[in-house]
Amino acid sequence: MTELLTQRRILRLWLPLAAMWLLMSLEQPTLSAVIARLPEPTLNLAAYGLTFSIALIVESPVIMFLTLATALARSQQAYRRLMQFTHLMAWGLTAFHLLLGLSPLYTWILSDLVGAPPEVIEPSRIAFLLMAPWSGAIAYRRMWQGVMIRYGRTQFLFLTTAIRLAATGAVALAGLANGALPGASVAGLAISVGVIADAAAAGVLVRPVVRQHLSSQQPGDFLLAWPYLLRFYTPLAMTSLINLAAQPIVSLGLSRGPLPLESLAVWPVVSGLTFLLRSGGVALQEVVVALLADRESYQVLRRFAHSLALALTGVAALVTLTPLANLWFTGVTDLPGDLAGMARAAAALLVLVPALTALTSWQRGVLIHFSRTSAITVATAINISVLLLAVLGGVRALPWPGAITAALALSASLMAEVAYLTARARATRRVEGWA
Repeated sequence: MTELLTQRRILRLWLPLAAMWLLMSLEQPTLSAVIARLPEPTLNLAAYGLTFSIALIVESPVIMFLTLATALARSQQAYRRLMQFTHLMAWGLTAFHLLLGLSPLYTWILSDLVGAPPEVIEPSRIAFLLMAPWSGAIAYRRMWQGVMIRYGRTQFLFLTTAIRLAATGAVALAGLANGALPGASVAGLAISVGVIADAAAAGVLVRPVVRQHLSSQQPGDFLLAWPYLLRFYTPLAMTSLINLAAQPIVSLGLSRGPLPLESLAVWPVVSGLTFLLRSGGVALQEVVVALLADRESYQVLRRFAHSLALALTGVAALVTLTPLANLWFTGVTDLPGDLAGMARAAAALLVLVPALTALTSWQRGVLIHFSRTSAITVATAINISVLLLAVLGGVRALPWPGAITAALALSASLMAEVAYLTARARATRRVEGWA
């Protein structure tokens, strides 16, 4: 990390990460397109959207393993401690996933808490059980990918994600050709096979990195104690948990607004496109964590972050505010005409989300550099509070379909989070003498 930091160097690290997230973002549109071409597409799109929302909540404690490994895998002892933590979380969450899917609690969450239409609950439960390996596999692959990022092997991340997408696509296409399983079940099975393939590839590719950089402990090397690990990671895990609570909150609004089944069917398609457009912004956080070192590097990274936000705004506007939106929703995802119109309107209201994602990643990276991870948790709590108020208030006060209200609420909540993160990062820089 002694090389002079330039825009080109940032780009070299960011591009493979962005490509990884871009490939990953193709997964949900691919699955939505397959479900749309199987029997009862509206029912199964709605069921899979609910399934994925709950699965994300279960997975949330390991979402930030990528950041954790990038920041703390500094020695052999630290890596071993991180792997112990990974084993505990991976198997614990897998057991919880199965317990939730097999118990009446799953039905209670969807029917009483979310208010989902009764006909989608059992298809959603089956898909959820098929996704049992999801959290554990993601824990391992994000830990190993974080090690690769720390030691500059980001090109491997693209490869592991390509393997994941190929495995997911192969299972989904086989399900489409066979036609024996409902669309939601095909998607649940496909995504499980994909994440297992991704984790296996990451486990193989990280081995030479570990041998080269983490095979021995030298005097003076960083020692990672359990108390420090938990203090560092707990706010990040809470951030993920709170952030992913957005999924059921949105589902709650979709279920209780006008046209609930149609809104639940449209939202996975809209959110899949939005994730595709914001993937480059998501990739920025680990770049900042890996490269931020001093005031000079801060200035260079800030310029890159702002340029990226502007570029993502332009791309999002091109895709959502032009006839390209029709091509995507009617041609690629094959939504019926009435659902495609709703999807276009919702996507247009999310045009600023990719840029807001880049700014969020930038400010989070700065706060992680200064170990101010609790500020990220507070920012996420603000995001969810605004989202909850906007969704619940909007579906009661506005006559629009729930998908439109959810898009407005999501944009407003991200704006509130960016505003808070910017203020906290500025205050932190001032305290550290970087202002």
